Amino acid sequence: MKKFALTTLSLFTLLCAPGAARQDAVTDVPFTMEKGHVIVPATIKGGTPVEVILSTGARHSLIQVGLLDKYKLPAYYAAEGIVTGHNDRTYSFTSVSNVRVGTASEDLHLRYSEALAAISQRVGREIFASLGADYFKGRVVQFDFARKVVRFLPRRPEGGKGGGSAVLRMRPSAEPLRRPITEDVTVGGKKLKTLFDTGALTAVSLTPSAAKQVGLTAPPPKSAARTEKLGSLRLGEVEFNDVPVMLHAKDSDFDRSSDGFGAVVGVAVLQNFVVTFDFRDGVILLERI
Repeated sequence: MKKFALTTLSLFTLLCAPGAARQDAVTDVPFTMEKGHVIVPATIKGGTPVEVILSTGARHSLIQVGLLDKYKLPAYYAAEGIVTGHNDRTYSFTSVSNVRVGTASEDLHLRYSEALAAISQRVGREIFASLGADYFKGRVVQFDFARKVVRFLPRRPEGGKGGGSAVLRMRPSAEPLRRPITEDVTVGGKKLKTLFDTGALTAVSLTPSAAKQVGLTAPPPKSAARTEKLGSLRLGEVEFNDVPVMLHAKDSDFDRSSDGFGAVVGVAVLQNFVVTFDFRDGVILLERI
């Protein structure tokens, strides 16, 4: 087993069923890392330029709600889940055609998000949307943090044979959209179901129940999240020590949204690798930079 020092981001001082296979041509799309976000140029509606965030762990793609008039986008709403006529929940969304990053294009229903306005303010310019699992479905996408490019590939490359590499299997999912959740991660000596999210601005985040499993105490309900040091993080056969871990309170937004996982590995860890997400076959390939 190889042990490595973790290269973290300065942001710490700031604070599934697979879809049909896509056959995108291989392209290198440059990205920037700004305030911890992976930001890429994109186009919509056949050529209108925008910038978007890539968030591999998000279930849905999101749009900054205040941009509908600017880009002449329609407004819709729909029910969340099965309509029963009693306490039905609805969500608002817009339909955007030909959302394209490099040669990878998708027609998307983008849900409204107020958080994107705050991200735009933080990076100092407009961020149109955040692309999630509904964009990546059936695709093989590689984040090369060494060269700062994203690649859409026709197939997953060979890898996982070197001492700084790991092949992690995404767990089977009955959901129509597969997210990169794996059980091949050991956090503080305990195996945890872990989501890999390029949109998470942390090294590792834990739910209250997962924190208890690894011997840490989560903040009390309604308290702010806090950061502690984790003894070890093992991704397959690659291990890091003294990793910053974010502990979240019970019933926090993070706790309520943690459906099917106890831990999230974020961009502050992922930036140490060339990471390939094979959403078609359900594999995460890590190659140490």
